[in-house]
Amino acid sequence: MTIALTDLAWPVRTERLQLRLGRAEDAAAVWPWYRLPEVQEWTTTLSDTLADHQQWWDRGLGDCVVGEFEGRIVAAGKVQRQDAWSQADMAEQARGRQAELGWVLDPSIQGRGLGTEFAAALLDTAVDGLDVRRVVAECFADNVASRRVMEKIGMRLEGVFLEESLHRSGRWLDGMTWALLAREHRAGRG
Repeated sequence: MTIALTDLAWPVRTERLQLRLGRAEDAAAVWPWYRLPEVQEWTTTLSDTLADHQQWWDRGLGDCVVGEFEGRIVAAGKVQRQDAWSQADMAEQARGRQAELGWVLDPSIQGRGLGTEFAAALLDTAVDGLDVRRVVAECFADNVASRRVMEKIGMRLEGVFLEESLHRSGRWLDGMTWALLAREHRAGRG
């Protein structure tokens, strides 16, 4: 049986954050900061209106986790279970054995370590809660803040892909893939 995010015990508390599953009504709470140019610079989806944002948000609710700080949502992320690559005859054993993480932060809280705290909790959720064997995260190489978070939570840079990502600026940017094996994560905490 595959464990889903909804099967886990929520909320999850860190030193300063409370994490919980995202809900439809959270779209309006994150919209004021999610739509800011400095946030939209690095997100995959650009919504022009709250209604568009709501539709996009609702489609991702199955993998959505939000982080609350001092009673308001300051981070939104995903822990998306994926199948690991395998040869065709091993596909069943590879099903759901990997997770992809992603996160977006309210710029007003950046610089306090809350992004790292949030991402570390997402990593723990994937490894301990979903029992995956490998966790990945991707970003534009120019997104230095996200890269620093990946480094701080112990992820390893596994690949830099030259001009593989078309940015909404019209430029082809380098992409990066970071990853960590569950056993490495557990050993690093021990």
